[in-house]
Amino acid sequence: MSHLWGTVEAAFARLEAQPGFEMRPVQRDMARFVCERLESQTSALVEAPTGVGKSLAVLLPTIALVLSEKKRVVISTYTNVLAEQYWRKNLPFALSLFPEAPSVALAMGRSRYACLDAIRGKALQQVRPELVRYLREWSAVAQEGVEAELDEFLRRKGVPLRFKQGVWEQIAAPPACRARVCPYYQSCFYYAARRRAAQASIVITNHAFVLTDAIVRQATDDKLSLLDDYDYLIVDEAHDLLDAAGSALEFDLDKEFIDSLIAYAATLGNQIGAALDSEKPPLGFILSVQKLVEQFGQRCREAWEQTQMPDLPSHGTATRVAPAELAEMPALRRAYRPELHALVEHLAQTLRAEIRTLYQELSQTVQTMRDQLTDAERSAVTEVLQQFSPGFAQIHANLGRLAEPPEGVCWVEPASEEWRACFEPLQVAAWLNQHLWQKRPSLLMSATLTIDGQFDFFVQQLGLETPCRLQLPPVFNYREQCALYLPHVGVIPEPPSHPQAPRANEYYAALAEQIGALLRLTHGRALVLFASRHEMHEVAKHLPPLPDLRILMQGDSSNADLSKQFREDVHSVLFGLRSFWTGFDAPGETLSNLILTRIPFEVPTTPLQRARHAWFEARGEDAFRLWTLPLAKLQMRQGFGRLIRRSTDVGIVAILDPRMRTRAYGTEILNNLPPGMPIFDSLDALAHWLAQHMEHLAPASGGLLSQ
Repeated sequence: MSHLWGTVEAAFARLEAQPGFEMRPVQRDMARFVCERLESQTSALVEAPTGVGKSLAVLLPTIALVLSEKKRVVISTYTNVLAEQYWRKNLPFALSLFPEAPSVALAMGRSRYACLDAIRGKALQQVRPELVRYLREWSAVAQEGVEAELDEFLRRKGVPLRFKQGVWEQIAAPPACRARVCPYYQSCFYYAARRRAAQASIVITNHAFVLTDAIVRQATDDKLSLLDDYDYLIVDEAHDLLDAAGSALEFDLDKEFIDSLIAYAATLGNQIGAALDSEKPPLGFILSVQKLVEQFGQRCREAWEQTQMPDLPSHGTATRVAPAELAEMPALRRAYRPELHALVEHLAQTLRAEIRTLYQELSQTVQTMRDQLTDAERSAVTEVLQQFSPGFAQIHANLGRLAEPPEGVCWVEPASEEWRACFEPLQVAAWLNQHLWQKRPSLLMSATLTIDGQFDFFVQQLGLETPCRLQLPPVFNYREQCALYLPHVGVIPEPPSHPQAPRANEYYAALAEQIGALLRLTHGRALVLFASRHEMHEVAKHLPPLPDLRILMQGDSSNADLSKQFREDVHSVLFGLRSFWTGFDAPGETLSNLILTRIPFEVPTTPLQRARHAWFEARGEDAFRLWTLPLAKLQMRQGFGRLIRRSTDVGIVAILDPRMRTRAYGTEILNNLPPGMPIFDSLDALAHWLAQHMEHLAPASGGLLSQ
């Protein structure tokens, strides 16, 4: 028995004594498992379905560990929003169950914090004077210096948030700065957060920050880091780590990148100038630095402008792939133009040389003009150069991967301004294993970490091999809380392979008719999830009149605003895309009807998708069975999980893709959803079930339930 379990069990006892507490045996099972893993310092995989309370099940053992041993634990989740939820809600509640509290901290990227130098300096000349006054007042009382704090402060002051539009970008901490040389360093929000995180026993952050920390360590040979040393990593929403790792390791070279590279160098020059600001600044040295930075920018812009790319297909074309034999595979062969890579490679190597030259010339200028600088000024310049060095090193490394990828695919595609060259790895498992899993034990958890009841897919894709695995059973009574609707074969035609396919309009019309009938059935209260933006808009055009229902559509406003409107208007309908398939939460009667329009299969049209399919082909494997179908099963599980969020939720799920009945994989997808749900193939039968299980819909629906 774990020695941590006694401490955790005492915390559970305090929890059970609170009014309204609902006993969850599976939560205790998970907490006991986590205690064993933390105590033995072993890695593990956990699938904890919605309702288990997995956040508390890891926080209680983690707190018990750091109170009993001198350990540091990092807990990561997918987004900043989820990390702040851990920080502001889950962690304080967990800490309240212990008689003493360990040191804790929230760690996020620099741009999440306000810059005091920007607020109190001269950077706000374009901002309304009255707003500048409020910003400076807020900066004196802010605890963390994050945007949510500022929004709340301005609300209390009665300042319309529209006046703040575009202001955060002007006051956010830059990618690098003069750090210790800055007069606001000791009170800097970002560095204060870094210091708290360095001393904290528990650090809450997001996947991007954990991955960036690993990248910084790799780029600087472990000389620098963002999270310092820690003993255990807990990854929540681990199913999203695959996308997060791909995003962290990808790289795009386009005009926007050139502008940002030049801006980064200009910021370096400005920060050196600011560090040397005094009654008698060394103007000759400052002007020399500014000239070097300006020349660097001119040469980078010229290198871009001199690279002329021919017309490109809309989806782009691959230019280099590693392993090289992937280029011969049928999936990639017709979308591969290696002759274009010479242009990309030349530009990338030119920019790499310019970065090296800039730092060499700056270092040389410090030496040749050392007589113009005092010891303190030389030290300040050295500090600024060191602060910007990791950023330039990472850019240098990214350009190298684009020029000569050790593994992965490079491609070029049209962009809003000319063209874009891209790199992304095909497999992140080896990189994650080398830079995360081999460094320390880790626990990966999610509500959807298995496919077909096995962890194998994520073990292969994420590279974490461990015999310690826990798969918890569903918490909710899906047999009573949920019904599934699969229309008869023939009600909706098979989805078109592309928007211009024959009978596409017939498909959209039939799909819209079924969706309209389902919306009337529950009088709104519906989330409709689409696999493509085109299909969403086509269905909206074909939708029958629904005068009493308010249709909210992704893209019409921010996702946060749409989510808020949907939760507040019980009879609204939300049309959403990929970002609403996972992470969206609207418990209660606001969401009683979940509609999945089609199975979200990935269609290999982009160079990255084609190269990934070629990777499977080169191994003699079926890309559909080993990649496309597992991802579709996963996304269907995630989409399904939007409906039942608590034990009192009741509703229907409609899957309108006829292939659920006509293809063998339809049964496989069903087997990945909770068992025991009643399945209906007619709206009348579904309406009868609704009348029995959802009394709150009957008086107000005006649909089938009131007829």
